[in-house]
Amino acid sequence: MIELLSSQEDEGTFESYFGFRETPFGVTPDPRFFYSHPLYLEGLAALVYGIKAKKGLMLLTGEVGTGKTILLRKLMRQLETTVQFVFISSSHITSYGLVELLIQDLGLVNKEKNRLEMIHELNEHLLQQLKRGHTVALLIDEGQNLSDDALEGLCSLSNLETEEEKLLQIVLVGQPELATRLTKSSFRRIKQRIAIHHRLQSLQTVGEVEDYIRHRLRVVGYDGPEIFNREAIEAVWYYSAGTPRLINIVCDSALAMTCQTFKKKVSAYTVMKAASALLLERGHEAPKLGVTEVGAPRVKTPARIHPKRTDSNGTEVNTEDPLQSPVVRLDATDQVPISEMEANTTVVCAQFFDYMTRIATAAMGPMAHLVLRDQIAALGESRDAFPRIKLRQLVDLVSREILNETMRDRFQNMMFQEMDALQPLRV
Repeated sequence: MIELLSSQEDEGTFESYFGFRETPFGVTPDPRFFYSHPLYLEGLAALVYGIKAKKGLMLLTGEVGTGKTILLRKLMRQLETTVQFVFISSSHITSYGLVELLIQDLGLVNKEKNRLEMIHELNEHLLQQLKRGHTVALLIDEGQNLSDDALEGLCSLSNLETEEEKLLQIVLVGQPELATRLTKSSFRRIKQRIAIHHRLQSLQTVGEVEDYIRHRLRVVGYDGPEIFNREAIEAVWYYSAGTPRLINIVCDSALAMTCQTFKKKVSAYTVMKAASALLLERGHEAPKLGVTEVGAPRVKTPARIHPKRTDSNGTEVNTEDPLQSPVVRLDATDQVPISEMEANTTVVCAQFFDYMTRIATAAMGPMAHLVLRDQIAALGESRDAFPRIKLRQLVDLVSREILNETMRDRFQNMMFQEMDALQPLRV
């Protein structure tokens, strides 16, 4: 989170400035912020059913930041009256081992007992809970970090059962590589015991990201004017690739930057600056831009200014590909010098900006048109009446927003070549 003010008396300004009861885009797995999207509701329903029906071993997988842990917290909150949960992160498992930690968290004495004795005591505890109508569920987060021995230990725990049902419900949670790991022949005993496997994914459309953002704002009691417009939300979607955790940190940083400038609306350009500060690459792991959702960002491919030029011998030169096309320079005798006054009054044609947007998009992604628009405004100009004399300044400003050095140099070279080609011809 970006620190807005250093003085203690100004703490809380971020929330009070926008009228939030609390931070809407924190990264802690608070179940109050659980997003009721069909994908997450389906996962929650699957785990609730598996635990209530006592299916034994369940698997939940998803990429980093897709909401696995907050789903577990929601599950615990929903079943807390009838289920005794033990939540363990694999990073907490040391030499005690999985069984030792489970015994300890359940409040059972494991001092000076071997593994067999601890499992026997655990079995007796589970039978007592069954008689009372309670269920015990073990939730293991970050399961991809479990050692081979710990994974094998799940088989022993899964074998705790009566003739009719499993005594211990186990939910194993991890990244997709966990599921891949379980396909190995050495783990076939575990794989055969998995009764339910649900896969979480990132949000796939701009509309879903918009609903997610509005949901979190509602949770913190915000009911005011729109803060994130459509273009800003499209930028969040692009830089976060629809991953909830990345949505949170991008939105949080963008709100902080907006607060620093004493504005009430987050712009797409601010989102881009926040993402750059967070080292999020443009388009990194982002969904493809060819989605069919109405309102999803699409990048128009404008026509080249001069799709074909003719050299001095009358041969046509194809310049359709902007990344490889040569620019035919005019001979000095063919160029007509223009005065500084004429340069000031000569405006840039729309086709040039279309071409510039196309080249910038190839260098930085579909947010290029927003960058270009904001930099034109920063120069105090408009696209419809942009003076040619300020083109070099504009190219320099846009270039600063291209993180990749190679793409930045290519963009500059191509734009300077095109600017040379804009010199007026003698009639």
